[in-house]
Order: sequence, then C-alpha cells, then structure tokens
Amino acid sequence: MPDYAIFIPVLNEAAILRPNTLRLMEFLDGLGREYQVIIGSNGSSDQTVAEGRRLQADYPRVRFFHLPRPGPGAAFARALALCQAPLILTLDMDLSVDLDFIPRALALLRSYPVVLGSKFQGRQERTLGRVLGSGLYILCARLLLGLPYRDYSLGAKAFRREAISGLEHLIDHHTAYIGNLVYGARCRGLAIREEPVACWDRRPSRFNLLHEGLYRVGWLLRLFFRYRLPGRKP
Repeated sequence: MPDYAIFIPVLNEAAILRPNTLRLMEFLDGLGREYQVIIGSNGSSDQTVAEGRRLQADYPRVRFFHLPRPGPGAAFARALALCQAPLILTLDMDLSVDLDFIPRALALLRSYPVVLGSKFQGRQERTLGRVLGSGLYILCARLLLGLPYRDYSLGAKAFRREAISGLEHLIDHHTAYIGNLVYGARCRGLAIREEPVACWDRRPSRFNLLHEGLYRVGWLLRLFFRYRLPGRKP
C-alpha cells in the first residue's frame, strides 16, 4: 500500500498533463517513499482523457479517471474512494506551488491531521483578480465561520484520511470543499497547521471568478445558518 497519494483535478490540461506528471513523479521518487498519483479529469473535452489513460497504462503508480461534468469537488470525492493511502495531498496540474510543500506536509501530518499550504503566508505571483478574490473569501470565512486561516484554494492541501472521514457531506461538487472540510475538521477540534508556500501562477483562471466567488461564499452562508448560528456542529 502506498504511504501517501497526490490528487490532481484536471480540466483540459492535455498540453501539460504528461510532462508535469513525469516531473512530479521524478520529484516523488527522490523522496524514497511509496506513493500514488490520482488524476481526476472533470469535464475535459480535449485530449486530456486519452493522455491520462496512456499515463495510467505506462506508469503503475498513476491512477486516472474521467467524470463527464466539470467539478473538482466531485473529482476529489471520487479520488477519496479510489485512494489506497492513509494520507492525501492535493496539487494543481500546473505545479504552480513549489514541490517542497510535499515533504514538509508529509512530515507535518505526523502531528497535524490537516495541513494548509498558504500562499498569503509565503510568496505568490498571481493575477490581481485571484489575489483579491481569495482575500474576500478569507475574510468571509473568518466573519461567518470564525476560521482563522488564510488559504482555502484547491492546491497544496494535505489531510489524514481519518481526519475527513465522515465529512463527505461537506464535499460539494465544485470548488468550496476545501473550506468546508477545514470547517468540519475545526469543529471536531482537530489541529490544523498552516504552512507557507511559494506559488507562481499567471495563467488565466479556468473558472469564472465572480461566479465561483459567489458560489463559495454561498457555501459559507449555508454552513453559517445550518451549524454556526444554532450552535450545532457538522
């Protein structure tokens, strides 16, 4: 059984899927631990699916699946069902976060059930729209749910599987699931560690930022009214 799994959701990433997966695996090989790479296509309409299936055929440590509709949260839920490891880490396919996050997160998971890679605590080169949108979501999470953390993006997060077991109902189909799971873990009294990371991401977003911002804040409001306002916990 692998010691840990890396999950990467992809949407139309045929151009970088193979070279970046091979680059990632070369880095993971150097860590000297057994691993599994789970790549989840959600709604891809280019050659991502064909390339992903070839990768799985060529490399036994790669597991690839395809979902017909866009939804990284749905892909994360499927990855959890397929994961054979007790630890799962999330990355973006462009590998925009420094891969040094991986060994640091693996070491921290010995003491912390949840590790959040934080671009705001580290260094980041991202578009102004992304930075401002993330900042607004962070503020809303603090005001509505009392969450003190500063990064709820999909990449550079790490979980013990046992820490999020039973919180599957907080995994939405789209992009709110990291914040939702962090809230659930905090309600359980689990120790959560933020770790600074370096991120270089100047690519245009694959999402409509306004739509996704409203959607994710909508989930914060749902959690606020369902759990925090009446004093209940997930």
